[in-house]
Formats: sequence, C-alpha cells, structure tokens
Amino acid sequence: MIVRAIAVILLIEVLICGYLFVQRAARPAPVLPEETLMNPLFAEDIQPLVQQVTQTNNAYDWMRLGEALLGQGYYSHAELCFRQVAELMPESRLAESRIAYCLERTGRTEQSSELYRELNASSDNSREAKREQMQALYEIGRNALREENVDAAEKLFRQNLGFLPARYQLAKLLIRTERADEALPLISESLQQVPRSLKFLELQLRALQQTGNVEQAEQTAQLLERAQHSVPLHPGSNFIEPFRLKYGIDRRVEAFNTEIRNGSLPELEAELVKLIDLLEGYPSTHRQIFLMRLLEVQQQQQQPRKMLETARKLNEIGIHNAEVLMYQAEANGSLGDWNQAAQLARRAGQMSKSPELHQRLAEVLKQAGQTEESQVEQALAYRLEAMEYYRASQLAEALEKIEQSLKLNPADPQSWFDRGLIQEARGEVKASLADFQECLKRDPLHGRARQKLPAGEPAS
Repeated sequence: MIVRAIAVILLIEVLICGYLFVQRAARPAPVLPEETLMNPLFAEDIQPLVQQVTQTNNAYDWMRLGEALLGQGYYSHAELCFRQVAELMPESRLAESRIAYCLERTGRTEQSSELYRELNASSDNSREAKREQMQALYEIGRNALREENVDAAEKLFRQNLGFLPARYQLAKLLIRTERADEALPLISESLQQVPRSLKFLELQLRALQQTGNVEQAEQTAQLLERAQHSVPLHPGSNFIEPFRLKYGIDRRVEAFNTEIRNGSLPELEAELVKLIDLLEGYPSTHRQIFLMRLLEVQQQQQQPRKMLETARKLNEIGIHNAEVLMYQAEANGSLGDWNQAAQLARRAGQMSKSPELHQRLAEVLKQAGQTEESQVEQALAYRLEAMEYYRASQLAEALEKIEQSLKLNPADPQSWFDRGLIQEARGEVKASLADFQECLKRDPLHGRARQKLPAGEPAS
C-alpha cells in the first residue's frame, strides 16, 4: 500500500515537472539583433528585459522589450515582440499600432496601411480613440506618399484637417504641385493656432514666393527669423523618443547631463573615461559626445594637459570643430602660450556664430594682450546674443544687448542693421529706417539694408 502511494506521488511529480518543462520549452525566445551590431551599452541594458520575457512570457514584459528595441531602430525585432503581445492580448490596440509602425518603417507600407485601417474601424468614440484614429489616418496618408500615390495621399490629408500634421502635409503637397494659392489659406488658418510655428512659416514663405508676392514674402521672412518649433509635425517618429532615451548610450548621456549639475567633477570625469573606453572601436557618434563632455569637465578642473590629450583623441576621429579649437586655445593659454592660444581661438571664431564662443574668444585675446581685437569680439558676442533675443521675441533684452555692441564697436554696419530689425519689430519705424541708413553709411553694398528703405529714398 505504501509502495503504491509512493509510486503515485512520484508519477504526479513527473507529470508536473513534464508539464512545466513543456510549458517553458513552448515559450518563444526573443529574437535579438546580432550582438556585433548592437551597442555594448544597449546590449547590457536589455539583458534584464530579455531574462524577464524568457521567464514570464508576459505581455507587459514583451511590450517593454519591444519598445526598447524600437527606440534603437531595430524595427523588425521590435515587431516580433509586439506580435507576441498581440498573441497574448488580442484586444491590445497599442500592440497593433506598434506593429503597423514597424511595418511602415521597414518598407511594408501596404500592410501597414491595412492594419491602420483595421484599427480605425473601431466604434470607440472616446477622445483618446479619436486622437488615435487621426494619427492612424495621417500615417496611411504618409504611406501613400511613400508609394508615390499623391492623389490618395491628398484625399486622406483632406479628410484629416483637424490633425495639424495632416494639414501641414497637405499644404506642403499643394505647394509642391504648384497650387500655392490653395495652400495659403490653409497655412494662414494653421498659423492662427500656432502663430510662431517654424514649419508653417517656412511653407508660407515658399507659397508667397511661388505666387510672386514679394512684399508679403519679406514680412514672412522677418517672422521666420523669430520662429520656433512650437508643435511636432512628425508624430510618428516623435513618440519613440522616450524609448530611445531609456536604454543604452542615450540613457548614459541623459544621466550625465543630470549629474553634471550635482555630481563632483572627479566622479564625472571617471564615469566619462569609463564610457569612452567602453565605446573604443565602436562606430558611434556618442564617443564624440562623451569626449566633448570630458573636455568640459577637464576645463572646469583646470587640467590643461588632459584637455589637450582629449582634444587630440577628437582630432584623431576627424573632429576639428570650433568647440574643440576653443578648448585647445584655452588649454594652451593656461600653459602660458598665449600666442598659440590666440591663433587657435581666432580660427574657432571664424567657424562659429555662438555668442558664448565669441565671449570666450574675447577673453583669450584680452589675456594675450590684444585689447582692441578683444573689444571687437566682445561687441560681436553682444550682437549675436541680441539676435538670439530677437528671434525669441524678447525685444527689450535684444535692444539692450545691441546697444552694448554698438557702444563697443560703432563702426560695425551689421550691428546697425540688426538694431534696425529690432526697432522695426518694436514698431519704431523712424528709428529703424535711421539705423538702416547708418548701416549703409558704413557699408554701401549692404543689400538687405537697402531693401529696407522706401523705394526711391537714397542712402544718406
């Protein structure tokens, strides 16, 4: 009797173990990109996600892994993860929309559009569902454009005018097909919703130029100088941005950008050196980013010899930009070679219109004993800063900075022209015309200043 009971217990245990083994063996293993094609930091970050889906086969875990792969551009591998989510949760609209996006990004536009249409067949009338439907209709239109089916794309965008990106694509399409007159009312209506939209002002300028309306085109060009990216007009790619920032190199960059305000400089330097070494030999722009950050940290710690070594590493990978040159200049100055510092700083200034860089150039020239040149560069730094305020519509601050520039270097015609632009934006018409005249006194060939004067009025 006891033997029989033991046999039954053993049989049950064998059956349970067999069931668990079969269940585990039946779980799909995630398909990942080849390790040699993955950044080592990203490969390290997704290992916990891979282990989790292998153990649980849970829809939530598959979604997280799919989004991580999506953020790094591994669309085919992400698609497989989202298909597993759809199998585990057939009612998941999110999984279906992610699959449609992956199909679109891998060139299977017809399949992508068909899936988006199925999603749009839903009877859900909630605000969120309507937003999803507008997004899906927009993506179908974009797929039609990729297939060069212009008529179908135009029809789809016209059906979706409540979605600003669709309105942008329609206006763009109308201009491309020489129908600027039809596009202009659409653009004007959109600019009432987003008055300083860079993209819509660019379209308006193109449309006005196409219709030959020179005066209004000039007015739009002035507005364009102070435009901003006020609304995302490519939502399909914008939604993956948070996934990109959560894993791999980008996560380290974000963490570093946060830590640089709080962490100790030696700790930051050690972390950067470690990351740079990890990326040795790997084709990535992030190694360049980390090397530039290392230069910044080394400068703050006043380590000129280390700065020159880091700059040399950047030069070896073909980076010879203004920032690197300026760091080299400052390092040479710290070592007492102000003549070399001034030469490098001037080269950097010729390559950049950054007010911060020209401020640093002015300081190097001052330390090198070149006082007059330093003053000219300081004036230029103020002028460039003034135009940043101008483009941000902070006109009082812009006027204050341009006044500082003119005080240091009144002979600069561009400063008079820029002050004219600022005065014009402030509604000071007489003052702006006087500034344009002053610009032409110093540079009679300044075409933009001459265009600003009323027709027939001579430059005094």
